[in-house]
Amino acid sequence: MPALAILQVLQLADSALPVGSISHSFGLEALAADEDIANSVESCPRSLCSYIEDCLSETLLLDAVFCREAHRRARQQIAVDDLNEQLSAFRLARETREAGLTMGRRFAALAAAMHPIPALLRLATLDELHHAVAFGYTFGILAIDPDLAVSAFVHQSVLNTISAAQRLLPLGQIQAARIAWHLKPAMLEMVEQSRRESFATVCSLAHLPELASMRHSCLPTRLFVS
Repeated sequence: MPALAILQVLQLADSALPVGSISHSFGLEALAADEDIANSVESCPRSLCSYIEDCLSETLLLDAVFCREAHRRARQQIAVDDLNEQLSAFRLARETREAGLTMGRRFAALAAAMHPIPALLRLATLDELHHAVAFGYTFGILAIDPDLAVSAFVHQSVLNTISAAQRLLPLGQIQAARIAWHLKPAMLEMVEQSRRESFATVCSLAHLPELASMRHSCLPTRLFVS
């Protein structure tokens, strides 16, 4: 893999990339408030790790499949409008849906600003564009390996969740780093599973984060948008 491509992956997959992820917990804040995610020092890391593992098998798997399909379409110069519409239909909670769209538009605009070629400039003009689709399409345009693209997206998503948990739960830097390290094999297993799934048949039955996102707007105090 060329050194330039490695550096591009490191930048685009950085969890600190300014696309708005720091403002979104995707329901985690409501789960913490309701104590569905344990908030004791002893059980927090174990509870959070289990929650993320569940997300890897449901919501993040769904995103990974759409990310992979967007990557394929970028290589073949095929439109992705229907992918965004289908992914919106899967996002039952308004806050989760709008968060994905906001991050997708910001990611595309940032990618187009850094690498202003026609394909990315067109992508940045889409009104409905989910983060997973924008991420996969951009990596496809850059001719980065699809498995690496999906792995980078999943890794970034997991780190964003852990970062949100650090602001909501008694979770220190070392504990957070250990969770991220422990989850890497599960991430790779999910990337492997995404190869066997089709965007036309994949589904997600993760009701817990969706219901939590719906309850989020009713919290008396909030740190996050979603």
